[in-house]
Amino acid sequence: MTRRAAVLGSPISHSLSPLIHNHAYFLLEYPATYEAIEVKSGKLEEFLARELLSHDLLGFSLTMPLKEELIQISSPALQIDLRSREINSANTIYRDVEGWKVTSTDVEGFQFLFRDISFSSVSILGAGGTSRAAIAALAESNVNIEIYRRSANRDASIIAAALGSNMKIKDWDRCAEAWKSDLVINTIPADQVSSLIKGYTAPKLFLDATYSPWPPGLTKLQLEAKGSLISGFELLAAQAVYQIALMTKVEFDKNWLFSELIGKLDSLK
Repeated sequence: MTRRAAVLGSPISHSLSPLIHNHAYFLLEYPATYEAIEVKSGKLEEFLARELLSHDLLGFSLTMPLKEELIQISSPALQIDLRSREINSANTIYRDVEGWKVTSTDVEGFQFLFRDISFSSVSILGAGGTSRAAIAALAESNVNIEIYRRSANRDASIIAAALGSNMKIKDWDRCAEAWKSDLVINTIPADQVSSLIKGYTAPKLFLDATYSPWPPGLTKLQLEAKGSLISGFELLAAQAVYQIALMTKVEFDKNWLFSELIGKLDSLK
């Protein structure tokens, strides 16, 4: 039986997840297909109530605006892990012997990208689900973390994600200070970074969680400055590697698959 999976969100037509997941299935010789499905905010619970009954379903990836909405769904069919509740965000639904599980592979994706990097200070631009996943990934690293957020509405979620790490929350009007950190992580959508572009100074290392349209404004500035960059393509591929492992249950070398997926994405540049 050919299995199926999909990425859910809105808008979703720009998503590159089908490209890399289907490429992974090909490489792993795994009989499955992966597509993008438009699911608007407020419609997720209804959609899942119907789709999770399907026997051929591997699972779902979730992107904006559904990562937080998924945590709010109260359904006996979904088991949401503690970390996802702590960061109030999840991007993966997968099946195991106990039923449907919910988790955030964004956290593992960040940890994978940080595995060979040394830094003592981090600035994170934004306070949404991707930002909080980065905070959780850094929680045990003993580095100084500064979060620059546009609204105080998510402060409680930021603090919960930090798990006692050395973190400061700063107002958005101070975001020009962010560039002094060893590592700067941007989670602000590419069409909303004009204020950041004005104050940009090339950091030692920049991770841009955005990738479309390529290159995003801040990524372009970092490349022009010849600064070190972890691109949004790399974060997309890293978190996908962990989703693929959870959904397919196939054992594989994660470094190998990551390199293969990056090769596929780099062909789009």
